[in-house]
Amino acid sequence: MRLPEQPRRLHAAAPILGTLLVLLSLLGLTMPAQAQSTTNDTDLKPVRLHTVQPADVGAERRFYGRIAARETVDLAFQVGGQIVEFPTVEGSFVSTGDLLARLNLAPLERNVRQAELSLEQAERSVVRNQQLIERNAITQAQLEDSQTARDQAEVQLEEARAALDDATLEAPFEGLVAERMVANRTTVSAGQPVLRLHDMSEIRVRIDVPERLLAEIGDPANLLFNLQLTQGGPLYGLELREFIAEAGRIGQSYVVTLALTEPVQRNLLPGASATVVARLPAPQANGFVVPATAVHIASDRSPHVMVYTSTGPDTGEVVRRPVTIDTPDGTTIRVTSGLNPGDEIVATGVHLLSDGQAVRRFTGFRGLN
Repeated sequence: MRLPEQPRRLHAAAPILGTLLVLLSLLGLTMPAQAQSTTNDTDLKPVRLHTVQPADVGAERRFYGRIAARETVDLAFQVGGQIVEFPTVEGSFVSTGDLLARLNLAPLERNVRQAELSLEQAERSVVRNQQLIERNAITQAQLEDSQTARDQAEVQLEEARAALDDATLEAPFEGLVAERMVANRTTVSAGQPVLRLHDMSEIRVRIDVPERLLAEIGDPANLLFNLQLTQGGPLYGLELREFIAEAGRIGQSYVVTLALTEPVQRNLLPGASATVVARLPAPQANGFVVPATAVHIASDRSPHVMVYTSTGPDTGEVVRRPVTIDTPDGTTIRVTSGLNPGDEIVATGVHLLSDGQAVRRFTGFRGLN
């Protein structure tokens, strides 16, 4: 008896169908496992890590500073008169003894001549009276009065000559002419400033140090200062020169003056802005400086960190570890016990993690080239 055509075809394909079913079942068992493994790694919380290293320098602060001269002097004539010579140019450097300005000398020269004549007359009177006293023509008191008049005439001559010398203004030191305060041909009075001069023999920098920081460090000499003229530029050494031992009314800060101790390949002028980097000396006590966000304070006010232990190339788990901390300058966090060099701790987001939680190392944003 012959079988129908369609059942015979199904009977011939049965072995092939069986093989396909076995292959599909095997794929169904392996693919979910691979997908689950990939999903598990992806679902792990990423954490930024910080490697614990001993601190080689102390805490660092940056201050806004201004370049200043060693001294700034407003120069003036000690006598009054009209300025007739004023060769000084603003922004130029002058040497010691250079002519800065001169008054009209004619009136002062006349005063000197008049004082010389008065002295000659007084001296003649003394000589005459000495002759008269020998003949008892005058009294001793009259002779002494003439001698006093001669001495007064000598003083007046000295004053007239000093006034003549004061009519010429010379540079008292090598410096930078900052400003001419009056114009040539101006009539000035004695003591009226006519010129401002900067002593640039030592370049200085002034900064305002907050009262709180000064109270913590005690003496500004405990800080190490450097000058930075551009962001990311080289550092130049600074030394403490002085500080005003009274806080300003605005901002409660102290003015600290520093001196540049090494040459700078740049023309620094008073008033220019600069950045001063101040560092505390390296702490002597054992400890590690860590980010403030790496330490979490529990409800019982006990600090702890999350220490990372690797379990794979970029995966691991975090373990809660109690630590002891202090703050040498009020802002820097230093762990004094509980950590070892080389430990990796979670740098931020510690409060979002639990003890023993599996995590992955943050290596960048995935999917970005």
